[in-house]
Amino acid sequence: MLKTKQNQRNIFTFVKLILFVGVLGVIYWQVRHFKADAWQEFQLLRPTSLLIAVFLVFTNIWIAYLKWKVTLNVVVPGTLPQKMRQSFFAGIVTGMLTPNMIGNFIGRFYYFERSKRTGIILFTLLSNYAQFVATITFGWIAILLAGEFYALSGPKTILVWLGVGVIVSYLIYFFIDNFLHRVRKKGYFKDFHESLRKHRTYRLRILGLSMARFAVFTLQFSLVLDAFGESMSLTSVMAIWQVYLITMLFPSLFLGKVGVRESIAVFVLSSIGMNEVAVLFTSFIIWVINSLSPALVGLMICKKPDSDV
Repeated sequence: MLKTKQNQRNIFTFVKLILFVGVLGVIYWQVRHFKADAWQEFQLLRPTSLLIAVFLVFTNIWIAYLKWKVTLNVVVPGTLPQKMRQSFFAGIVTGMLTPNMIGNFIGRFYYFERSKRTGIILFTLLSNYAQFVATITFGWIAILLAGEFYALSGPKTILVWLGVGVIVSYLIYFFIDNFLHRVRKKGYFKDFHESLRKHRTYRLRILGLSMARFAVFTLQFSLVLDAFGESMSLTSVMAIWQVYLITMLFPSLFLGKVGVRESIAVFVLSSIGMNEVAVLFTSFIIWVINSLSPALVGLMICKKPDSDV
């Protein structure tokens, strides 16, 4: 059994590496086919916009921290601020090493006693799912307002199926605890269900914060593009929302999907006339300031959790 599980992990790791190499290959192919004019026209025209986008990382992290604070107030009320901060940044570090940052609960629960860890896992996964709901919602709105799925065909079919996906995602988000409670009426699923019933506004607050965070992502992306001379408009915002949507639906790798978003961003944003080089550098800068930098800060400030937990 152990050998079988190890083989499965090895196969999964191998597949991820193949996907990662494939993504890098796509980026290399895209870069090679960039027009010569794209490199010549690429320049930093508005450094102030870039500076504002960088400083917005503090807003981004603050909103993510608020989500964690709201969660702890439900699962472990009375948590000391220091433990709250340490567990939060530890979650950023472990999240970077797992697909879609889903493993942030790993770094978080080690700072708490074992009796609280299952609740932390379930509520963290629900909080992560809220970000998925926000992304698919704005992605669907983008296709609806733009009237097309940039760089792809069949917009009406995609719009219908994505609309169904939006409805299903909301049903899962607001009723998953009822389903789990029916499957297993005792133990941690029951506690999860009862906690959500007791804190009825929790899901709305987390979803609201997730949408606010998505708005910050959008503003940052727009500002960095603006810094490189690409104008901000409703069309560019709709395209950015579609970039995040496709990135979210793409098979997950690691390190915050580095390489994946860059490839998708070039594919989508160049279809509306943006400079490919500017798009590539914009996407990479967003990854550095929003994912890599907070993880590096986390590595420096996180302390080992107490041995008695």
